[in-house]
Amino acid sequence: MKPPVDYIFPPVAAGQVPYWRLILRGCSQLAFVTNELTGLFFLAAVFVASPISAAYLLVANTMAPAGRALFGEPKDIVESGLPCLNPGLVALALPAFFHTGWSNVGMWGVLVASIVITILIVSLLLTFVPFPILAVPFLIVFWALSALAPHTDILQPITFIPTEVTTLHPIAAVLRSLGGALFSASVWAGLLFLIGVLLSSWRLGLIALIGAVIGTLVSYYYREVDAGSVNSGLYGFNGVLTAVAIFAICGQLRLAILGALIATILTPAIADLGLLTLSAPFVLTAWLMLALGWIGDTWFDVKPAPASPVAAPHERSGD
Repeated sequence: MKPPVDYIFPPVAAGQVPYWRLILRGCSQLAFVTNELTGLFFLAAVFVASPISAAYLLVANTMAPAGRALFGEPKDIVESGLPCLNPGLVALALPAFFHTGWSNVGMWGVLVASIVITILIVSLLLTFVPFPILAVPFLIVFWALSALAPHTDILQPITFIPTEVTTLHPIAAVLRSLGGALFSASVWAGLLFLIGVLLSSWRLGLIALIGAVIGTLVSYYYREVDAGSVNSGLYGFNGVLTAVAIFAICGQLRLAILGALIATILTPAIADLGLLTLSAPFVLTAWLMLALGWIGDTWFDVKPAPASPVAAPHERSGD
């Protein structure tokens, strides 16, 4: 049976993928998959939450494949859509944390400059870092923008007013956590995100849902944040990202669940450092999982000694 994507986007030979399909594949890489249909649902999810965020994402995903190709990225990597991951995250985070507008020329300039810088940082880190960089370039660029904001009139941070909410709304919180993986924390965006992942792989969709549930319940259980923040999906989306990424890398359910737990616990800890948490808990947790896997394989992969053969009855009796 053909996968759903093949009914709408017929398979093409390697090296012949149309550029517009690379843009959709780049959208799908926000869940670490290569699937144009998934990317289309992700783009729709972002558009439902914020049309200008969708426009920013399209700009990033149009620039990223060409930019990475200029730096000699292998064609199969470019065609996977992976070069769009970090530029796409930057594009989505800008409208989520700063005031933007269709006529705000300054922020369009910030977007383009941030994408170029992100592509450069990706190239640099891939050259010198011997382990997966994940979303580190995005974090570097966005933390730098946050530090520059008080010193420029272009970057105007959005003020988030705490809500007086004491009741947890678990279904809405889980869906907003799913949407939060696209910096689009709305119920409809979360639903479209989940459908998009399920169309790529029902297992990965289930993992994403489990990550959202874990992120929601664990953050609420520990009472580290108010119910309003949990309901908004603010503390659940790292559980989604981590669970999906760990499962995509390792293919193990138990590690994906463990990763979602750790990422959720790390979220308030990173916030206490005075940094925007963004996807930092996801990155740190993924690195921890990879490090533990390396340590286990290197130092603790001890094969049991073969069992001693049991003597036959006549040998024991001396017959």
